[in-house]
Amino acid sequence: MNYRTDRIQITDGEEERLASEIRALAGGDAPRPGPPDAYWQNLVVRVNGRIDRATSGRALSISWAARVAIPGVVAIVSFLVGLHYYAPDAMHHEPSVAEVLLSLPPSSIDSLLADPSRVDPSLSVEDVGPDVFVFSRDQIAEYFMDNGNPADAVDGISDREANTVFAVLASGNK
Repeated sequence: MNYRTDRIQITDGEEERLASEIRALAGGDAPRPGPPDAYWQNLVVRVNGRIDRATSGRALSISWAARVAIPGVVAIVSFLVGLHYYAPDAMHHEPSVAEVLLSLPPSSIDSLLADPSRVDPSLSVEDVGPDVFVFSRDQIAEYFMDNGNPADAVDGISDREANTVFAVLASGNK
């Protein structure tokens, strides 16, 4: 489509004449003739035919597919694509130094207690965490029994505890 670059000046008289010609071509104010009698006689038949076509099985299945199934499939596929590409990955759990140390055998933990800088010069007891080396009395006793060093176990108990052990052993209740 090309636009005119120059404007055509129309006078008021010419504009009124053009408007009257258009009204005459459109029919003006003359009454429009109604539809023929055959239109009114076949109206009920044509309306019933349209209703039958709209409620037929094929029309309903096409309508259902267009209104429900296709948008539903598009929504589900969009959700799955969004879930696959735009969902953040699960947080990967990096093991802490304390978890790694707890997974070591007891003899390695023992050597770390003596000098943690042998593993890494930058490693300190604070990095390892104070909860790693907190053991119950039962765990300590089991450790000494498993490693076969009863002298260290005896060195770690007080005189009162030693007397209690001897009294229990003397009574025969083990």
